[in-house]
Amino acid sequence: MRLRICRVTHALYPDFIGGHAIFCHELSERQAKAGHRVEIFTARTKSLPKNQFVNAGYSVTRLDRVWMPWDSLGMYNPVTPALHAAVTEGKWDLVDAHSYLFWMPALSVKAAVEAGKPAVTTVHGFMALRDWLTNFSQRAYLFSVGAWVLKNSTRVVCLTKSYAREVTNLGVRRQNISVIPLAVEPDRFKQGEHERIDILWVGRMVAEKGLNTLVEAVSLMRRTRRLRVVLVGDGPERNELVALVRKLKLTGVITFKFKAGRDEVAELLGEATVFAFPSLKEGLPLALLEAMASRKIVVASNIPSIREALGDAGLYFPPGNPEELAERLEEALDGRQLRKEKGRLARDIVDERFTWAAILPRLEQLYSEALRE
Repeated sequence: MRLRICRVTHALYPDFIGGHAIFCHELSERQAKAGHRVEIFTARTKSLPKNQFVNAGYSVTRLDRVWMPWDSLGMYNPVTPALHAAVTEGKWDLVDAHSYLFWMPALSVKAAVEAGKPAVTTVHGFMALRDWLTNFSQRAYLFSVGAWVLKNSTRVVCLTKSYAREVTNLGVRRQNISVIPLAVEPDRFKQGEHERIDILWVGRMVAEKGLNTLVEAVSLMRRTRRLRVVLVGDGPERNELVALVRKLKLTGVITFKFKAGRDEVAELLGEATVFAFPSLKEGLPLALLEAMASRKIVVASNIPSIREALGDAGLYFPPGNPEELAERLEEALDGRQLRKEKGRLARDIVDERFTWAAILPRLEQLYSEALRE
């Protein structure tokens, strides 16, 4: 069955470097190759064209946004008035909305309901940790607009079981919820010939990633050993992290790489000895799956969504505890056999649960169910 899919996301790779943006790109690429007609609607940035046919086989329409009060506060949550007509007037079989906490996916679900089109909403994140005003705004949205979006979606996709429980608590019927994780292409990620990096982190530099905890742990470890630590990514916490590294006199230990393409990330993973993941709050991070595919031992915060994906392949520490994190990192760096065993188990988990070959058929089945509603 070939479908006409209207996919809506507030940001798309390579416009935006982030797990959900990368996932939307790679999902669209694979569905286009399978014969579906996929068009992504996203917010426009000044440097990119309004309309584009991507070499991967799908098309992108970048819609102009209007100014909203939260823009002046640095909250990236675009509103695009033209989205309503794009959804209601297009000859779509299905509307596929990603990251319901943003206005664009929410507005697309509303338009789909008005037009009588099935809508699938994927929950990439529940709530981020930000300043008090942003957190208050998120919570108010979650229990009003966000809850309405999820209740009125034909199907809701949650990346983890823990997210599925939270969605159920908002009043969404359990039979409308499916747990389908992100996917990676394991063969892209290989063990490098030389481990030039002791500790690697990859992701968005935002508060919930717990990077302060990692920097403080590295400061503790540096007293007894030489280290090379690389942090890959960018985000609103960038300047604060750079300042903290300088304050702790770690500029010769911690290297920042604010921009890195997909191939370069894979290369860096191959060169790393340990992958650190100190998040305070998470959904299902793509960077974690990529580290697992690279056969890396992962030292991670002991939070439900991470344990759900990583299982026995990880070493865990209490979130926000730099002393415990330093101990687990020392254990990983000193344990050659431990790294080998945990890395092999991590790759096995990815091969079994998180490949595109495993995930795409489940999404196809979900779309079929939504169309029958």
